[in-house]
Amino acid sequence: MAGLGERVRVGIVGCGRIAGLQALGYLDHPGAAITAVCDPDAERAERCAAAWQQDLPVRRHASLEALLEDSDVDAVEILTPHHLHADHAVAALEAGKHVSLQKPPTRTLAELDRVAEAARRTGRVLRIFENFMFYPPHRKARELIDEGLIGTPLSVRVKTAAGRFSDGWEVEPKTQAWRMDPELCGGGATTFDHGYHCFNMGRFFVDAEIERVHAFIHWTRLGERAWLDGPALISWKYAGDLPRYGSWEVIASVAMRVRSKYYVSDDRIEVHGTEGIVWVNRCTGKLLEEPSVVLYRDGETRAFHDLPVDWAESFRLGGIDFVDALVDGRVPAQEATEARRTLAFALAADRSARQGREVAIHEEEA
Repeated sequence: MAGLGERVRVGIVGCGRIAGLQALGYLDHPGAAITAVCDPDAERAERCAAAWQQDLPVRRHASLEALLEDSDVDAVEILTPHHLHADHAVAALEAGKHVSLQKPPTRTLAELDRVAEAARRTGRVLRIFENFMFYPPHRKARELIDEGLIGTPLSVRVKTAAGRFSDGWEVEPKTQAWRMDPELCGGGATTFDHGYHCFNMGRFFVDAEIERVHAFIHWTRLGERAWLDGPALISWKYAGDLPRYGSWEVIASVAMRVRSKYYVSDDRIEVHGTEGIVWVNRCTGKLLEEPSVVLYRDGETRAFHDLPVDWAESFRLGGIDFVDALVDGRVPAQEATEARRTLAFALAADRSARQGREVAIHEEEA
């Protein structure tokens, strides 16, 4: 792709907890290098710069503006809070940088349209990073579906088990605070922030658009601007003459231990087809000791034991894919159009829960 040298030089904007995973693909790709970081916490930025140092220097910048002026940065990975995504992405694109933007891309469709327009205007690449798409068990399940081993997919069921807050990753209070503020987050920490993954999985396994959504979301107030959304039960209908449905259930078992090196939750997915079923039995955690993928067909089950199951692998593979897309001049996953469909899905679920009615997707897109 024009403008790139022998290596794609990446600047990381935001050095919070997730940045350590987000960096893995760039560190592992021979055609990439992390050359700059930016974070308002100088100590955290210095720590990341030292950890990601390879054969090229990693400069620490005190502001986004300074990083975007760095001529040794070709692309940026934006890992800032959701309410900053649109402005940060537009600024990076207008500075001539390619952009990988953490999911959810923005709080509204209008914000995402503004970012997409900046990408079109500047001719830069915009990728919305949704790591569940690169998680090896999810990819294996999609491969089995594409091979026709469950026939035509009829139903997708996702179940999220959230556990006690004291386990898993230690998340800084200020990070937890903006995620629990619906205005800054764009919705709930569960059903919008994490939910983008699950809504996208609802789309990932069925080649049909979402038509209608109905949602129950329970909100608990924890502070003046802090809310916890869960439990929740969200269902949807796919478009087309064939009756196909999906559901996502969130269980907030806040006293239960969920074994995880990461966030204290785990996700299980069942895709039921006309001729079989495929289950994905783990993702961010290790709730049960089961094979990560199980296929049922013709009265027999087949388990897949040899897949990488560490959640970090999805970030590594996603970073590699972004670099490959830039070098090969192809459209990365997800581009803005696909990301917009997932965002509209998430926003429709929120509207349904707030208004107590079924919502058609086109209501969000109008």
